[in-house]
Amino acid sequence: MAVIVVIVIIAVVSDSPEESPPFSEQAVTVENVQVTLNELSGTDVELGDSITDIEVYPHAGTDTPDDYIVHVYFKPESIWDEQHAMRIAVRTSIKAMETLFQNEAVGEAVMWEQLDFTDQYGSTETETAIRILMTKETADKVADWEVVADRAWSDYNTFFDLAELQYVHPAIAAKL
Repeated sequence: MAVIVVIVIIAVVSDSPEESPPFSEQAVTVENVQVTLNELSGTDVELGDSITDIEVYPHAGTDTPDDYIVHVYFKPESIWDEQHAMRIAVRTSIKAMETLFQNEAVGEAVMWEQLDFTDQYGSTETETAIRILMTKETADKVADWEVVADRAWSDYNTFFDLAELQYVHPAIAAKL
């Protein structure tokens, strides 16, 4: 009877989940990025279930060897209007980029907000609504991401001033 109790205790102890290290200490993989960004849900961002794709490219055209470019595609559940689309894209990008750039191996992050657009003939397709790109060099200059987020809360253009490259779908840009 004592042997069985010991075996049961060992089995229970060995099944306890190990806590994974923070993203800053992990390898930059699609899986690690997905898990990390899923944990951001509920922190005033549109991620979690809205992520449609993640791509990780090792040293793909940056000046830094051994770095990664991370592309995150997300489709928010609901958008009220063009202004809301911009606010969601910027707030989500700020929080995601703050997290991604904590890992020194991330050299560039690109956030792609995807939305449904309907043409004059009634055909609806999912397209890129807003794309925001930032490099590690720029991210390292950000002294306080919370201040950046606060400024973008009242004027999303302040974040566009920081980003190296952005795109706004013509249908959205026309109504801003």
